[in-house]
Amino acid sequence: MFLFLDYDGTLVPIVNDPERAIIHPKRKNFILSLSEKFPLSIITGRSFSSFKKVFGEIPQELYLITSHGATIRKGERVLYKSHASVPDTKEIERELAKLEGVIFEKKEGCFAVHYRNAPQQEKRVREVFENFISKNPPVRVIEGKMVLEALYGDFDKGKGVQKLIEIEGFGDDHLIYIGDDRTDLIAFEKVKSLGGRTVFVGGHPTPQGADEVLKSVDEVYTFLRTLTGCK
Repeated sequence: MFLFLDYDGTLVPIVNDPERAIIHPKRKNFILSLSEKFPLSIITGRSFSSFKKVFGEIPQELYLITSHGATIRKGERVLYKSHASVPDTKEIERELAKLEGVIFEKKEGCFAVHYRNAPQQEKRVREVFENFISKNPPVRVIEGKMVLEALYGDFDKGKGVQKLIEIEGFGDDHLIYIGDDRTDLIAFEKVKSLGGRTVFVGGHPTPQGADEVLKSVDEVYTFLRTLTGCK
């Protein structure tokens, strides 16, 4: 069994300030205990540095896919890194700085614009974002929960799953993917094609591509305990 777990909205509740999404120590220890028994990867849209701020040190048993698949690590060791580069973002950063509560995040091979703290700014955020990408076209645009992202390489969470499996040779393992966002739905199709099981958190009715739905982060941990027999 190979577990793929999203972070924000799956292992921790979504909060307005991304830097405050710190995993509870007991829950972190539980995830680490799982990673000692089963291949386990946390897969997130966060950059590596952003993830470390909220999770702490990465043990060598834990796989980590960051920036939607742009970088793959085992512990601190890099297994794969996209060569994609983000264009000069000074223009969009300058415009977004005028919008109180809007957060610009530059990551490996991509960038994100968060407006969870300023939902009233959504229309203007979209205008600024679309103006920038019209002049600097990304490979892909994805939209999450009050976040717009521009990816400048051929990667996404589904490709991240595939790449890690190819690198480590886990082809015969049963895959289980748990996530809560549209970006995770992208990965569901890949996991299903590989015979895996997909679990969506917080959705109702069941989103397309999900085998089942959990209501909350708390239910994720209950599900993992039942699935693995670990406490």
